[in-house]
Amino acid sequence: ESVKKYYQLELSGDSTEVVKEYKERIRKEYFPNRGYGAARSSVSRKVISDFKKISIHTKDVVILLLYRTEMMLEFTIAYGDIDEAFYNSLESSYEQACKLIKSETLQVEYQIYCQELVGKANNFGWGVYEGLEDSFEECFGEKP
Repeated sequence: ESVKKYYQLELSGDSTEVVKEYKERIRKEYFPNRGYGAARSSVSRKVISDFKKISIHTKDVVILLLYRTEMMLEFTIAYGDIDEAFYNSLESSYEQACKLIKSETLQVEYQIYCQELVGKANNFGWGVYEGLEDSFEECFGEKP
């Protein structure tokens, strides 16, 4: 399956559909079509890990990392305070995305989205806002 997806990406050059499929897998972990999301960080982390194996564009990995961060922020907004491990995973995802953005010089493309994500964490505990703010500043050279 992953080999098939890799060649689909390699040959078509258009990763839109595959990225969309992986985003849907992440979304379902936090916001399934029915019931409450399990919000297991390990599951959404594995989706990204699986995607990295087939990805040919770093930009697509950035998209998934930021989307995962967004889903985790939205889950917290919807269901309330979670736990430290959840937030550490959220911050790690955002930090990884920021490092890739900086290394690939994609700041112009992602600055507004990254800034919006930091803003969503404004009232969070566990130092989440500060962690995201630090990653943003490191990547973009300014405060959000």
